[in-house]
Amino acid sequence: MSSPGAADLTSGDDEPDPSTFEFTVPSDWDNELALAFYELVQKALDDGFPVVVAVRKDATPEQISSIADDIRALVANAGLAAT
Repeated sequence: MSSPGAADLTSGDDEPDPSTFEFTVPSDWDNELALAFYELVQKALDDGFPVVVAVRKDATPEQISSIADDIRALVANAGLAAT
């Protein structure tokens, strides 16, 4: 998915618009998954400062839960509010 404000490096515009981001999702994602990712990131940006964690395809549910617990502890120890 491309953002309209992203830099156009072919036209000599090497400075991206700082208020837009461009994400390249994996080619095996269908449109629904890409849209869900976009909406999740947009909600995180609208609601506060997002914390993003990349998770491998082969991660177990236990590993993902452990990562989520670590992130919650990090946020709590920093005195931030988690939503």
